[in-house]
Amino acid sequence: MIEKIKKVWKDPVWSAVIVFIITSIFSIRLCIILLILCVIFHFFFKKRNSRCGRISYIQDKALFKQIITKDLPESFIYDYLKNHDFGEPVSVDDLKALMDFEWIVDNPQYKFNNPRLEQIKSDLLSSIKSFKDYLLRNTTENEFGRLIISDFIRRDEEKFISYKKELHK
Repeated sequence: MIEKIKKVWKDPVWSAVIVFIITSIFSIRLCIILLILCVIFHFFFKKRNSRCGRISYIQDKALFKQIITKDLPESFIYDYLKNHDFGEPVSVDDLKALMDFEWIVDNPQYKFNNPRLEQIKSDLLSSIKSFKDYLLRNTTENEFGRLIISDFIRRDEEKFISYKKELHK
């Protein structure tokens, strides 16, 4: 049906006849008819694109669920990062989820279709990198594989407090 309409519309004689009949019968200006046709085609293509949007929404939702359950568990963020003092030695194994997340995110399968979610992911990644860099810059590893705060920070009370506040941001 659509092919027949396109074929008739592409023919210059028939399209002119159709336009003449419509404008003469209804006494409507041609621009209004074109506007109506544009609106109809806009809604047709918008409906078609919404189906693709639904698929990308489902894919983004599955990727987000995988990130917060397997790769960077929500329990790790709330239980460990929020409740940890960072004045005590930190085990490198405890921060393994953060370290691995940087490598996982570089995988092209971890790309969101929605640009807002992709921006949130990149913001999260930059926050993780700054956290990790700040932590590693101000700590040293002891013989047990734990990160301890450098002595020059521990001795100065103001630096020690600002160090802990910076990590809890």
